[in-house]
Amino acid sequence: MPGIKDVARLADVSVSTVSYVLSGKRSISAKTTDRVMQAIEQLGYTPDASGQRLRGRRNHIIALSEPIRKDMNQAQYSAYFMQAAFQARKAGYDVLLLGAEDAVSDIQRVTRGNLVDGVVLLDVMENDSRAAAADTFAKPSVAIGYPHVHEACACIDIDFTALGEIASRKLYDLGHRRVALLRSLEVNYQRGVGYMLLFRDSFLKHCAKLGIKVIESEEVTINFNAERFVHEVVLGPEAPTAIVSQSNADILNIVFDTLGNLGVRVPQDLSIISCGTYMQGEMPRYPVSELPLDPEGLCCKIIDVLVDSIENKRDIRGLVELTEPQYIDRGSLGLAASAPRKGGDNKRM
Repeated sequence: MPGIKDVARLADVSVSTVSYVLSGKRSISAKTTDRVMQAIEQLGYTPDASGQRLRGRRNHIIALSEPIRKDMNQAQYSAYFMQAAFQARKAGYDVLLLGAEDAVSDIQRVTRGNLVDGVVLLDVMENDSRAAAADTFAKPSVAIGYPHVHEACACIDIDFTALGEIASRKLYDLGHRRVALLRSLEVNYQRGVGYMLLFRDSFLKHCAKLGIKVIESEEVTINFNAERFVHEVVLGPEAPTAIVSQSNADILNIVFDTLGNLGVRVPQDLSIISCGTYMQGEMPRYPVSELPLDPEGLCCKIIDVLVDSIENKRDIRGLVELTEPQYIDRGSLGLAASAPRKGGDNKRM
């Protein structure tokens, strides 16, 4: 079994330097710290009892892990980051943002080096490498999401499977039997963004059970033509009476503009509901009824759970808390009309 001398030899530093990196008692350069942490990871070294006591000192810092990408929804990202930081600050903790692509190594470096006391996983995938590797982190971790492999971390999120069922039931109760699903950016499905896939799968499943026909939009990319979606899908031969959107406010604005130019009224002629989105942060030009994300509520819960684990040594591995979705009525979802036509000459069913 490797020891501290092996780590020092591989990192080409003294044993005392390794000890200082682990304990934080002295300031060590980032370059040297990285070298020591890489050696620890390569050797699979675990500090002995005395090292663990040194590492037990709390720094009152929580790491927020969210690999930064060019295509990320900045309104959602900012909301979760700011709410997590705000709730952490209320609990007496600062936050450290980890934005590198190699997120697992990033977390291992700061947890094994005792730079942070716990970790929050944001932007969680269906098959999330961070959640799967949480047993290799030296600190407790909480995911905002519900990945397939989650036994080594806590998971807190909205119940997106229930959200899909609620959306389908609302549409059914209002008389909608044909709906158009306006997808999110295709890259989100390809990457396996957990909550989007959970909602979509649940929504399609429950619509099928209720006898609601779902017409999906074509793949949504940065060049998606929302006007064509309205002309070819919404006003097409299958004549949906509602749009269910997973898309962003920019695309919805174009949809509303196009409908307005064609004389199609919302919700009199066509209903629109947005699901698993954050319109409060994106501020669309038109009010949209929504089953939204909840950055404030979720971040309050995750910080409470994480701080409890840090300060009271509570084992939160495997904990799952899924909250009930909340519906916000902004007036865009109504009774099903006949097929929407140009000019708003529809009659209610």
